[in-house]
This record gives sequence, C-alpha cells and structure tokens, in this order.
Amino acid sequence: MSSISEMNTKISRLRAEGAVAEMDRRWQAEYADRYNASRLWLPDPVEISGDHPEGVAVFLKLANGARFGDITIRRESGFYDQIAVDFEGEPIDDVDRMQIGDVGEDAVLLDTASGRVMIYCYSYFDYDWDTGILIECEDLPELIATVALGSRYPEIRGPKSEQASPWWEEDPWYRYLREIGMAD
Repeated sequence: MSSISEMNTKISRLRAEGAVAEMDRRWQAEYADRYNASRLWLPDPVEISGDHPEGVAVFLKLANGARFGDITIRRESGFYDQIAVDFEGEPIDDVDRMQIGDVGEDAVLLDTASGRVMIYCYSYFDYDWDTGILIECEDLPELIATVALGSRYPEIRGPKSEQASPWWEEDPWYRYLREIGMAD
C-alpha cells in the first residue's frame, strides 16, 4: 500500500469511527488539566490554493490542517519558508524548505523540491545529539501514516533510546492509536 493510500485509509477510519468526538470527550473527562486542547483536530476537506508536492496536496484536500497528539500540521495559509540551522546558526544544507507544522517547539519541515518531510529539533545540541533531524520521511503522507497515525509516534522527541522515560506510554493520543490498532 502506498503512503498516500495508507494515510487516506487511516484518516477515513478516524472520521468513520468518530475519533474527533471521542478524543474531545476524553480530553474533557480525563486530561484537560494536562493539555490545552483535545489531542485530535481534523478539519473538513477543502480545496487548496497553492502548488504543493502531491502528498501535501492530497493531505490538504483531506484536512486543511490537523493535530495528531503533539504533531500539528498547519493550515495551508500558515506555511512559511524556513531554514534548518545547526548549533552555530548556519544552514545545514542548501535545500529550500517550508515549515508546515510543529511538534511542540520543533518543526515539521517540507523540502519544497523533493517533497521529503522531516521533524527538526533546533536545540538538538542541548541534548548532545549529532543532528537535529529527528525523523525523516519520503513525503507528508508517510509522516502522517507511520508517525502521526502509527507506531513511530514515540520518535517525535528523538530516539526512544535517548528518552529519559517512556512518555509515550502515558500520552493519550498514542494510547488511543494503540487501542484502535494503528500503533503497536
């Protein structure tokens, strides 16, 4: 199954199962004291205005912006040019990128030429990591299917082996993904 098909299937399943309402119910009943909003936001499909790589265009047509736990993909109007820099403030390469989302203080960056997507931690040097690239995917549908809606979600804060504790075990979004069989 292609990453676009997998993303479509998973988003369609969330809609069919009423996941937005369920996550909102859980937020209000169980964890509003820990989070400012529900862990899932999935707007209705829209027509897009910009010229984007295929995977980004398909996602935006499904949902112009979304939140999956700690991963936020912005609305199309919130995309902006962004440079990934190293610990000295120098660009890591000469790739043209757009910031299309956020993971807390980290960025979801799109390579505008290839369509590749990465989660980039600008303060990686604070953790003695060799790079700020936490996750890299071929396109946005792969990031959505395998990370935002899949078993790679715990990697959004860096390598699992580098985490002080298994925070993902208590994360309401990841728990929900496991409950419905999208993550193991």
